[in-house]
Amino acid sequence: MKKYLYISYLFIVLSINNVLAKKPEIIKEVEDNLPWDKTTSTNVTSKVWWELIATMIKYVAVIAVITLMISWIMYLLSNWEEEKVKKAKHWIIWSLVWVFLSISAMAIIKIINSIHI
Repeated sequence: MKKYLYISYLFIVLSINNVLAKKPEIIKEVEDNLPWDKTTSTNVTSKVWWELIATMIKYVAVIAVITLMISWIMYLLSNWEEEKVKKAKHWIIWSLVWVFLSISAMAIIKIINSIHI
């Protein structure tokens, strides 16, 4: 379990570094398309934060789908032993919850971005 937490932490850290490393390009692109005053930096900063959140949610979705596949394999290889089946079902349910939550969060972010800009 700790191994999965360390791997997910690594993905989150890499995604944060990836988004923040591209910050000047994102700011320039957003500044060119702003319908309001281009001198305010708060709108550009909020767009960068939305991009960061969206990237982190994408990584959560990928990790949840991978976890779902692993838990299905665990279920198939359980040989109907009660403890293993129970553990696999638990993982399947929670990975489905995280897939649903990440898809819902991405939809909410897209709706907010379409209304805001």
